[in-house]
Amino acid sequence: MKSITYIALFMVGLVISDACQTKDPIPLAPAGAVAVAKVNANKAYFDINSLATTDFEFELKGEDFGQGVGVKAIEVWVGLNNPKIALAASMTACGNGVGCLYPSGALAPLPSRLAASDKLWKTFSSLPATVSIKATEAAAAVGVQPASLLVNDTFQLKFVVQTNDGRRFDAFHDGICDETRGQVGDCRLVIRVDTKKALYQPLK
Repeated sequence: MKSITYIALFMVGLVISDACQTKDPIPLAPAGAVAVAKVNANKAYFDINSLATTDFEFELKGEDFGQGVGVKAIEVWVGLNNPKIALAASMTACGNGVGCLYPSGALAPLPSRLAASDKLWKTFSSLPATVSIKATEAAAAVGVQPASLLVNDTFQLKFVVQTNDGRRFDAFHDGICDETRGQVGDCRLVIRVDTKKALYQPLK
C-alpha cells in the first residue's frame, strides 16, 4: 500500500515539474538601435505664409539601449501626406472624446513603414546632429511645388538606422512611431503645413 502511495506522489510531482518547465526556449530579441529626435519648438511646422524660407529643425541622435551595437548613420526619408481635410474646432478641442467629430483622413497615418513614394533626403553619419529642412527642400524631395501645399498637408520624416555591425533597421514597432507615448525612440517625425506658430504636437 505504501509503495502505491509513493508511486502516486512521484507521478504527481513529475507532472507538476513538467508543467513548470518551458519546453521551447524564448529567443532573445536581437540587439538593435533606433533614432531619437527632439524638435525645436520654435521651428516646429512649415508656415504656409512663408514657404520659401520656413524650416523645421530637430536634434537627431541614435540609441542602442546600452547593447553596444553603435549607430553608424541615420537615413532621413521624406514623404508627403495631403489628406485634403479641414479640422473643425470640435475635432481639436472636444475634451475627453465624448461626442467628438473626427476627420475622414489621417494627418500622420501609422504604421510608418517606408513607402514607394518616400524619397531619401540625407544620411547623417556625424551624430548627434542638428537637422534643419526647409519646406522647399521637402517639397523638392517628393516632387511637388511649394505653391501646391495646403494647410493641414503633412510631411513625414522617416528614419532608417544603420548600425556599426552592418545592419539596417527600416521598420519598427508602431509604439516607437507614436511620440505621444514618450518612449525613447522615433521612427518618424511629422511636419505640418500650418498658419500659426504652435508647440510641436505629434500627430497620430
